[in-house]
Amino acid sequence: MTATKAQPSLLEFLPASIFGSVMGLTGLSFCWGWATTKWGVSGLIKDLLGGVAILLFLLLTIAYLLKWKKHPELVRIEFNHPVSVSFFGTFIVSLLLLPGVLFAYSKPLATGIWATGAVLMAAFSWFVFRRWLGRQQDPANALPAWLLPIVGTLDIPVVGARLAFPGVHEINLLFFAIGIAFATILMTIIVYRLLFFPPLPQAIQPSLMILVGPFALATSTYDSFTGAHDIVLSVFFYFDLALLVLFGSKLALLPVCCPFRVGWWAVSFPLVAFTIAAFRYSAQVPSKLFQLIPGILLALSTLVILYLLVQSLYKIFTHQLFLPDPAAENATRMLEPATKPQP
Repeated sequence: MTATKAQPSLLEFLPASIFGSVMGLTGLSFCWGWATTKWGVSGLIKDLLGGVAILLFLLLTIAYLLKWKKHPELVRIEFNHPVSVSFFGTFIVSLLLLPGVLFAYSKPLATGIWATGAVLMAAFSWFVFRRWLGRQQDPANALPAWLLPIVGTLDIPVVGARLAFPGVHEINLLFFAIGIAFATILMTIIVYRLLFFPPLPQAIQPSLMILVGPFALATSTYDSFTGAHDIVLSVFFYFDLALLVLFGSKLALLPVCCPFRVGWWAVSFPLVAFTIAAFRYSAQVPSKLFQLIPGILLALSTLVILYLLVQSLYKIFTHQLFLPDPAAENATRMLEPATKPQP
């Protein structure tokens, strides 16, 4: 009698990068919050998106903890991989962003979660950077995902600038400085890899949008610190606009390059981060053109995230979301570790 081969568990293929969906939805909630303030749009959209982001974060956290309990070796493989380890930063960044949703309901709770996220991000950044320094790195692994663990420190002032307790301003400045410095260093390394090594597989080219994130965050953070429309703010914004024009075309590859990948959620947050930066910059420039740009970007961000959400739900209901596809696995081998140890 032939034994029936056990079907793989959904948890086995649940990647840490799935928390990029929480980042995207939370950022989109912030975007619609700006639309509410600027144009008087109903705050219901902002609140609904924020609520969905919180619920999704809780569900995904429970699911990943179950994976850790049932398949610790798979989590270990993912964490030890030179590229996929960066995606564990998406969980911590979610902790840093969600307090922006909770702030209106409970300032102590929001502050506590933000402080936890700040400590975890500092520790995670230190750990990953020490690991990079402790062994020779393959330049081919210098992919946009490398920005997540170190430059994730730029997410600390996003909500931290709204908090008020002794020393918080200096904490925000500290992580802003670290994030900007390492963004410059790591982006230089990544661009070197893009120029002098074989092109990225088409399936992971949308991840180039991650390069838009750091200076979008820098624009918003600098504006919240100074409130000044000066040359530094303009350099941050226009440089990031150039990156968006350069890499934004990669979004068109999402529906055509290969079967849907949950890692594509990583493109959502850089897009909404730039949308927020555009809202802030347009508040400093009275030109009608600059009043139009945030609206266009808000529509684009909403459509991209809606596409990712619909695709994710469809794949869940058809039991395809985390199942490996041979062609896609081959195309994304640099971003994702093997899901199981090799014999």
